Amino acid sequence: MVGSMAEAAKGARGWIMFELSSFMIPWDSIFGFFSVRSILATIALFFLVVAIRKRLVVGDPYCTEGVFWRGLLVTGICSIIAVLVFQSVANFAFTSAVSTEDPIKMLHRGHMMAHHSKPALAILFLTLLIGGGYAFSMIDTSLFTHMISCTVGIGVLEEACKCGAALMVFSYYYRRRGVKMSLSPFVIAGLGFGGGEALHYFSTFNQAGDGFLVYLMRAWWCVPLHLAWTLAGGSLIVRRFSGVPDVGSFKGDQWWALLACLVPPIVLHGVYDAFCFHNNPLSYLVGVGTLIWGFAIFARSAVKKMSWWHWFLLLTVASWLIRGCDAVLRSV
Repeated sequence: MVGSMAEAAKGARGWIMFELSSFMIPWDSIFGFFSVRSILATIALFFLVVAIRKRLVVGDPYCTEGVFWRGLLVTGICSIIAVLVFQSVANFAFTSAVSTEDPIKMLHRGHMMAHHSKPALAILFLTLLIGGGYAFSMIDTSLFTHMISCTVGIGVLEEACKCGAALMVFSYYYRRRGVKMSLSPFVIAGLGFGGGEALHYFSTFNQAGDGFLVYLMRAWWCVPLHLAWTLAGGSLIVRRFSGVPDVGSFKGDQWWALLACLVPPIVLHGVYDAFCFHNNPLSYLVGVGTLIWGFAIFARSAVKKMSWWHWFLLLTVASWLIRGCDAVLRSV
């Protein structure tokens, strides 16, 4: 167990260096963004975003051109920066805790410092949990371990940051107008984070020599997945709180109720990533199921002229085509 913890801590330190070297942008990575494949994938991503925006404004008169594009930019930047910052803090806390000669004593000291404040204790617990999850995601281990580590280390943080970005957009553009319920900010936040992440990966795929299909999967598969996870969480939040809540007035157990609404997309996100890490074809099953759920919500709430079965047929065919092309690519 101690060896696994040490290996996980080493993996976390390696992850920190990877992120600093990839997101904080080596120059060759920047130039990689201007490759032909990256430009074509960006165009494909743009068409996807425009198509979703056109459907979104049909059922939401408050989601104007300005609101959509400004919200997309704000959520993309804010949620990705938040993920990077919290990842770094969580990984630093975890590696510091397990790298010391007496980690139990250090954790006990942190508990004594935070036990007078429940929020501080909860933050300490979640920080170490997320840091540990990321650390164990970076090492070669079993599928079951990766399912747990990806869920707590990746799913919790990314879904929480996207949800926070969506709530911020709703507060600024909707609540001020007296609107109490709309899922459009969650669509925007999912697209913003997924699109920003995709653009980052476009700039690094060129270094690995990946083919165009990898770019296209990131644009037309992973971005809709992020949208679907965010939208699913938003739907559960709206149902639980009878509208989009004002987190500024939250007290005590309301935060845990909000987190509970995010549990299904968090688990789906983590399990999907774990399957991907192990090249398990069940990742496609989780992905297709996620897209059906997310876009069924989208069809009901924002697209009055497009039934859920239309989305089901479209996404199922597209996902199996992508899977088939991916299998061919792996066999070459």
